[in-house]
Amino acid sequence: MRIDLPDGQWADLLEPSDMRSGDLKAYRAAVPADDNPLTVGILDAMKDELLRRVIVAWSLDLPLPKDLPGTPEEAGSLDRVPIPVYKVLEDAIEPHVALINADPDPKSLPESAGTSKASRSSSKTTSST
Repeated sequence: MRIDLPDGQWADLLEPSDMRSGDLKAYRAAVPADDNPLTVGILDAMKDELLRRVIVAWSLDLPLPKDLPGTPEEAGSLDRVPIPVYKVLEDAIEPHVALINADPDPKSLPESAGTSKASRSSSKTTSST
């Protein structure tokens, strides 16, 4: 999906429905495993990880974020875009984030997923000793 950026620029993003489990896992992996609360910096890191995965083309005079993710010594592409452009990109991935954060409807899960009492009891084995 193409989005318009300030100053006549554009970016092509994957449709949320085209994301894969690796995108979800990478987004979640940006969260530290400790018990600290989420901070703005952590949320920014999560968004940047997702942006690196869903931006597939853009008209900016910078490498794609996936090609220049950045290091502690060198700013990545997303760190070099003007703030107004970054804010548009942030807004554009709201549907992607919503899909990742959506709770599955328990009614849509198959009963064969091993969560029902019937499936647990039917898997018991008995011993003849």
